[in-house]
Amino acid sequence: MVNIIQDVAGVDFMTEKDIVTELLLTTKNVLNRYCIAIGETANPELRETLKKHINKLIDSQSNLINYAVGKGYYRPYNPSEQFEDDLKKAYTTLDLEPWKL
Repeated sequence: MVNIIQDVAGVDFMTEKDIVTELLLTTKNVLNRYCIAIGETANPELRETLKKHINKLIDSQSNLINYAVGKGYYRPYNPSEQFEDDLKKAYTTLDLEPWKL
């Protein structure tokens, strides 16, 4: 998985923050897929199984979010600092663009 992300991003390395971000994004996507599946199934047993999986996934995501906030990767309680970090990341991405060519 790391090599795929590195190829797409065009860089030779991933930081811990990059890995945590990928895990959070993947978890979010999986949660969305489970919700779609629950809405489309008519089988009550399957629906209950999917609900159990969703609850475990929500707990895992919560732990991961707490870890990320604890490490200072995200600042959900300070939007101005978070915005500044996001802006820096955007500028870094723009600076990397010519390098990828």
